[in-house]
Amino acid sequence: MATQVGICNEALSEIAADPINSIDEKSSSAFYCKMHYDSVLAELLTWTDWDWAIRRTTLAAQPNDRKGEWLYRYARPADMADAIRVLPSVDQQVQNLPTVGPYSFPGWDALGRLPYAAASGSIYTNVPTAIMEYQVNAVDVAVIDTLAARAASMELASRLAMPLKKSRALKGDMVKLAEAARQRAIAESENRQPRRQVDYISEVEYARMGLMSDGL
Repeated sequence: MATQVGICNEALSEIAADPINSIDEKSSSAFYCKMHYDSVLAELLTWTDWDWAIRRTTLAAQPNDRKGEWLYRYARPADMADAIRVLPSVDQQVQNLPTVGPYSFPGWDALGRLPYAAASGSIYTNVPTAIMEYQVNAVDVAVIDTLAARAASMELASRLAMPLKKSRALKGDMVKLAEAARQRAIAESENRQPRRQVDYISEVEYARMGLMSDGL
């Protein structure tokens, strides 16, 4: 389980700097860890759609000021960093999905993701009572998976090399190692939830295979 001190000490060990017991202690290592730690974790959340940082919520309706463009306007979730997709409300979702077959999952993705626009703190879409799937802008460090925590440590190490070791060569090496750790963590996360290519299947083909279902 990742911890704040654990991520900091792993970063410090990479550049042969003194470890810390607390990020608030009076030491150079703690001072610079505290300076960079929050920004590293904030950037980590932007690297990909991490499965441990994805949330869903029913959006709160707002007066629509773009009626010529969209049917509905909703408030942006306060903890949203990046929108992933808009989903139909639960009562509009297909209930009798087949177990297997040439079927797009989820059903509402059959013709592509539902259109939306994010602007000025609002979400615009044509979906009534919409649900937003999104990436949060902050998480408990304990939920970060092992490879992502390692990538965070390496990114932090790349930022500590100059202030603590005054070495541009070390910083250059750490930047390269941090990039490799980041790509490995991203690849592992995306392998756990691969993006499927949506193929169009006609109603005739569904009926022939006994996979027809009501709904979207």
